Amino acid sequence: MENLVCPHCGGTLKSGMAVCGECGNEVKESNEKVDTSPQEERRERKNVYAILAFFLVVVGGAALLMFTGIVPNPIKSGSTAAIVNGVKISTQEVDQRFELFKKMSGEGGKMDTSSPAGKAAMAEMRMQILNSLIQEKILVTEAEKEKITVSAQEIADRIAGIKKGMNISDKDFEGFLKNHGMTLANFEKRMQRDALITKLIDKGIKEKGLTKDAWLNEINTRAKVEILTK
Repeated sequence: MENLVCPHCGGTLKSGMAVCGECGNEVKESNEKVDTSPQEERRERKNVYAILAFFLVVVGGAALLMFTGIVPNPIKSGSTAAIVNGVKISTQEVDQRFELFKKMSGEGGKMDTSSPAGKAAMAEMRMQILNSLIQEKILVTEAEKEKITVSAQEIADRIAGIKKGMNISDKDFEGFLKNHGMTLANFEKRMQRDALITKLIDKGIKEKGLTKDAWLNEINTRAKVEILTK
């Protein structure tokens, strides 16, 4: 004969018992054995997690939720790829640069991402892109420390020089950017970063009397870099 359980404390009941010997509460003879099917267990577990999540929000705040793993930690879930001199590089930036690379190099339709070798090659390429973003961020943040600025006119002159070098009209240039998934605003930001880096390197050579390699090595040595993605 299957034992019954008390609905109040979960203690074991013998057939015909009207009072639980564990907690002293009255029980009905119609009490049935608790269904512990996997589906029921999953439902109960979800309810427990929901109650615990609410409790932690009220008592301990979001930090405790991230620590227990009930709510994903933004860094652990991969929203931040790296932190360079206190400035974050998001995985979205890496993804955007990765997609741009594929479009610019024509590799978009050639990459086999299903095979182990293809996945490894893609991971390696993403890591190379992240490293380039880290190096770029190191130099840009250093340029800001050195109070280096770039005017809107300097950016316009750079873009004009590119158009002249490519021998294309404004309309054709906009079409070129569109075909490669870029906007003029994004390209202007790209030119601003390049100009900042160029000025930073020139400053190290002209004002500090260092070679380019020595200056870059000094900048990289004092940079604080934390990579949060694999």
